[in-house]
Amino acid sequence: MVRPLHPEEYLFDFLLDNGSISLSFWRVLWEKPLLFRNDLFVDFHYQQLLEEYLHGKIITPRAGGTSSVQQIAELAALQHLAQGLKDQPSLPEVKQYLPPQDGLASKAQEIQSFCHNQVDAMQSLSPKDAKIRFIEFLRNLPLFGSNTFLVQKVSQRGCPSPCLVCLNKEGVLFLHPKTQEHVFNIALEKIQSMRTIRPKKDGKLPAVEIHFGNAGNPQNILLHLKEAKELCHMLALTIEELT
Repeated sequence: MVRPLHPEEYLFDFLLDNGSISLSFWRVLWEKPLLFRNDLFVDFHYQQLLEEYLHGKIITPRAGGTSSVQQIAELAALQHLAQGLKDQPSLPEVKQYLPPQDGLASKAQEIQSFCHNQVDAMQSLSPKDAKIRFIEFLRNLPLFGSNTFLVQKVSQRGCPSPCLVCLNKEGVLFLHPKTQEHVFNIALEKIQSMRTIRPKKDGKLPAVEIHFGNAGNPQNILLHLKEAKELCHMLALTIEELT
């Protein structure tokens, strides 16, 4: 189980001598500005965003047209330069720089070609500058700062299954996993309560039940996903920090 620590909780209540608990530091809310004054600050944020990007946790433009392919190639080039590498990346290297997005594998050679051009154009960048540009690129994406989950089943009519669910200061956003079209949303101030539900049978996914609306029109929605507890805790933390 993964969940964030809350402000009132004491760190050493969770760290055990047997090593069964691991601790990671990462930014959950991105309200305060980024100031790239030292290497540690840059490395901290770069490593967090790099991991989220490569695991599909950051919503990037779909690789449909030339423009989106060029953007993916630029991010690949920046990852290459961030390691202090100045040579042209091979095709296997380029594939390691790509997020798990539908359609990217078939465009790997096209991305590599654009990536080579980008590496040539950015030879003067230091590894630190490449990391900063990578962070700035992602920060300008429309859904930057969202905590994203792939939900296998949603009870709300009109929502596809599976569905992308993004938690941010705007609320709970439901997106089509392929087109990224917004299909439904719940404002944070409309959420009344939430809870996790254990699966009734082995092999089934746990769920998060969210009650929202008002007394005159109460509503609820069920989200079935592996990271149910993490989503529930993350949503609770987001509400706590922004309300």
